[in-house]
Amino acid sequence: MDKIDAERSLGEIRKHLRETEEELRKTGIYAIDIQLLWGFLVLLGLGMTVLFDKLAWYKLIWIGWICIMFSGWLFGYRISKRISEATGFTSFAGRIVKAVWLGITICLTLNMIIGWFSRGRAFSLASIAMFVGIGFFVEAFVSWKEFLIAAVLYWLGAIIVGLYPKISIFVFVFLIFVTMIIPGIIVKIRFRGKEI
Repeated sequence: MDKIDAERSLGEIRKHLRETEEELRKTGIYAIDIQLLWGFLVLLGLGMTVLFDKLAWYKLIWIGWICIMFSGWLFGYRISKRISEATGFTSFAGRIVKAVWLGITICLTLNMIIGWFSRGRAFSLASIAMFVGIGFFVEAFVSWKEFLIAAVLYWLGAIIVGLYPKISIFVFVFLIFVTMIIPGIIVKIRFRGKEI
């Protein structure tokens, strides 16, 4: 009798794991909006940084990035709330992924502040790439395995930025397009009008 109960319990555990995995994939599709939001905001920030640097408006770069980060937090929160209401998903694994990305966002913000005050922009950008790589790495093991490619690209980008700081903006523009904008648009087109 104990063996039958144990097998039944294992079957239930496997069923819940499959449901959680499917739930995370669906949540990932909804979360593409957050990915696109941050992708476009970072591209805007990088463009602003180049423009203000050329115009020697250095103090405005700082103000611009504060506005971009605040906008990202505000709209990201609203999108996240909309996702929760639309899906009704609240799995433990989903909460872990949210916590990882929230922690990374806090680290990125602190890193940018420290990088700005220390004037170590190239080091700051390399660290940012490493943090984002961690987020995609966790996502790869929880929802979509394809995120592992994005993680590796960000880690390679961190190395390139560290070795060649003068091309750091171009490296980040490439990474944002390849890992956020293009995949986000593809997923939006692929699932447009479909029941997820």
